Amino acid sequence: MSETSWVALGSIGTILAFGVVAWQGYLTRQTLKVSQLMTVDAIRSRLDSQAPKVTLKLSPPPWEPLAATNMGMPINPWPTGHTWHFPAEQEGSNRVVLQQILVLENLSDRRVQARFDGDLVVADADRRPAAAGVILLEPGEVSRDVYLQREFTIKELSENYTAKQVGQELPHRVVGTVTVEDDRDNGCTDRWDLVLTGCPVEPVPDREGLWMIAPFHLTEGSGLRTLTYSLLPSRQRIHWISRTRGIQLPSPETA
Repeated sequence: MSETSWVALGSIGTILAFGVVAWQGYLTRQTLKVSQLMTVDAIRSRLDSQAPKVTLKLSPPPWEPLAATNMGMPINPWPTGHTWHFPAEQEGSNRVVLQQILVLENLSDRRVQARFDGDLVVADADRRPAAAGVILLEPGEVSRDVYLQREFTIKELSENYTAKQVGQELPHRVVGTVTVEDDRDNGCTDRWDLVLTGCPVEPVPDREGLWMIAPFHLTEGSGLRTLTYSLLPSRQRIHWISRTRGIQLPSPETA
């Protein structure tokens, strides 16, 4: 063989050897990744088995729509067939309250803490709405009624109606967040994001500037059809390696 041929063969051998080393490195990385995923999955399964078992249930929004009042709670509905002249009567007492009632039940054997943020209120000793804040639930305990609630002017609800007509997201919503956890540092935090919105008022046909509560529809039923809400909102869960140090367990996609 010529010297050129030996050089070529040597180069090919070097390339093949490099390829084998690279392939072995790839297999090692894949094996390590699989091992890490299995470890993370095992930790997640353990945390899930120890997580506090808490249920959150929401009632349907009341219909007819509720009338804002300074007399405290509970809030009464607007009279059937009530109309508003818009915009002359958009302020003052002419407000509509969108509301759902939620309850939490602690089905676990440990005390849990529930934190309520956003438009979530309870009735205080004087029947006035007050921020729900933070409550503790003992094992087997059911919370008092918590209200996902907010009042809107007729103008705001008319903007919801207009947005729906052109296929846009409704700008005025009732929103809240419920977060539940126990006292474990290496544990779980459950979170529910709540949204209630809709178009409970609509223009009176052939009457300029006059708005009314959405009437009963022959095929679609009551005006409750105009509201968007959930009775069993989805739960989001955070798994903690250390809650106090703010270290979360990686998700399957990033592990």
